[in-house]
Amino acid sequence: FACLLSGGFGFRPGSKLLSEVSTNAITKLPNHLHVLHPYVDKTLQLQTTLRSQMEKMSSAKFERVLHPIFEEDELTLILAGGFLGFLAGLIQQGIETGGLNIPDAVKWFRGKVTRMKNLIRREREADEK
Repeated sequence: FACLLSGGFGFRPGSKLLSEVSTNAITKLPNHLHVLHPYVDKTLQLQTTLRSQMEKMSSAKFERVLHPIFEEDELTLILAGGFLGFLAGLIQQGIETGGLNIPDAVKWFRGKVTRMKNLIRREREADEK
């Protein structure tokens, strides 16, 4: 490409020169991109186009667009939602009963953890037989 552009001048740059020029351009380019953003936004009208196209989407299609974005964090979102729901339930219990009975909740949770451990142990023992 560089040879095609400079061929009219009878000058053919070497690979070392091309490498230096491209490295220099790559180094300096990020400092000048901020000027291009407003120009590109105004010229291409991306924000207006995206807004109008997204408003035309059905809710199912919009969800399909957003789902891959949040797919990596899906487990985190589910666990955070479960934890927040648990806290909301505790607060509701406190409002309804006039107090929170945390020791019973801790005892219940420990019982569930013990039960899960026993189930896992039995599964392993059954697999070993």
